[in-house]
Amino acid sequence: MTRIDGIIILDTNGKPLISSHFPQHPPSYATSHIDTFNHALKVAQASPSTSSSTKAELEPILWVNALSRGAAGVGMGGAGLCHVEREGLRFLVPVGRELNPLFAFAFLDSFLETLTEYLGEVTEASIKENFDIVYMLIEEMLDEGHPMTMETNMLKEIVLPPTLMRKLLSAAGVSSIQSPASAPFTAPIPWRKPNVRHSNNEIYFDVEESLDAIIDRKGNLLSSSITGRINCNSRLSGNPDLLLNFGNAKVMTDCGFHPCIRYNRWERDHVLSFIPPDGKFRLLEYQTDTSIGRAQLPLQLKASMSIEDYGGKFSLTLTSRTNARPIEDIVISIHLGQGTSSVSATATGDKRMPGVNSGGLARREENAAEGGVGGGTWEFDPHTQVLRWRLASLTATERAPSLTGSFTSTAQHPVPSPSFDLAFLIQHQTFSGLRIDQLKVAGDVMYKPFKGVKVASKAGRYEVRW
Repeated sequence: MTRIDGIIILDTNGKPLISSHFPQHPPSYATSHIDTFNHALKVAQASPSTSSSTKAELEPILWVNALSRGAAGVGMGGAGLCHVEREGLRFLVPVGRELNPLFAFAFLDSFLETLTEYLGEVTEASIKENFDIVYMLIEEMLDEGHPMTMETNMLKEIVLPPTLMRKLLSAAGVSSIQSPASAPFTAPIPWRKPNVRHSNNEIYFDVEESLDAIIDRKGNLLSSSITGRINCNSRLSGNPDLLLNFGNAKVMTDCGFHPCIRYNRWERDHVLSFIPPDGKFRLLEYQTDTSIGRAQLPLQLKASMSIEDYGGKFSLTLTSRTNARPIEDIVISIHLGQGTSSVSATATGDKRMPGVNSGGLARREENAAEGGVGGGTWEFDPHTQVLRWRLASLTATERAPSLTGSFTSTAQHPVPSPSFDLAFLIQHQTFSGLRIDQLKVAGDVMYKPFKGVKVASKAGRYEVRW
């Protein structure tokens, strides 16, 4: 039967921080995968075919020749090596050749979400500080190569999260005391521990959509897609049976559900029927088939750039196409190429009172460019050769802000990135128009919970070519 062999975590220098046991393989098995990955990464970063304006990329799946044990003894074999990068750390998962690699990537995604839930930020320092917890999580989540306990609520009954009291007990040499709650594997609902009690019964839904788009130099939309997710924070007592209704559920396609959702009810009525886990969890991920035309794009960026010897010139003009809501936290960035040494630019826009954004809300903006807060601020990082133009907010009623300037480079023929990257946030609005209408509560409960809904839209991979 196919299985995941284990997991290896490498630090920023490519040295192993944590490596799970590989009892079915020779001792050199993990080392072979680490050496193969580090060699492939070094070759990819040093490859002359890698563009100077983009980050070095590595194939997500590598083939590793390694010793393996079989019926005939130890011999040469091989395995696929799936890997992801987070905060400079590399997470490696060796798998057998018969296993679908998406299975390994799905496990890695769940494992990283669990680490984030336990440690807050998944960094080298946090992992070193909580070695014992990370090892125990690996043992519980991966049972002899098969994903086992994946629900955070159940894991917290087995592996206590890091707390100050736990650290003090560990430093004093006292073993942690487990709560007297019933064993998680005897719970009637696998994702929810029994006898949950809260003084205030409330549940919050956070709907977030992300827009990926590529726009050519003439403003034509080349491709676009919308993905969304609904995150929940449930603080409900007992075993509430919830029924969540949407105003236009049919805009959601290719949905990925939490195991608590009754799939047959969704297929029949397009409503979500479920008993929620306790605490934070991801209820649903989806894509939308709503087509986004050029007139529906929230931002229009007119970008031009001319390349000269040892430098170049650029001009940017930004216009909001959203009448209902202000667009916030706008960041436009571009990699100007290796050798870029300095940038000179001027940002212009509607003048506003300092500390007030375009929606009339108080907001401090330091180092504002001369010409008004509406023009935003810009900065150039000489280490990464990235120019960033930031605006606190923008509405369709104000004059379009612009950024014009030039840059110098030590390279005679600079090679900047072929596109500008946009990031933005629109509160209280979704691209697809999805909305939550009603929440009904049944089951063995006698209360009416407080329901909170928050929606927001943001840019994913939003590129504008010049």
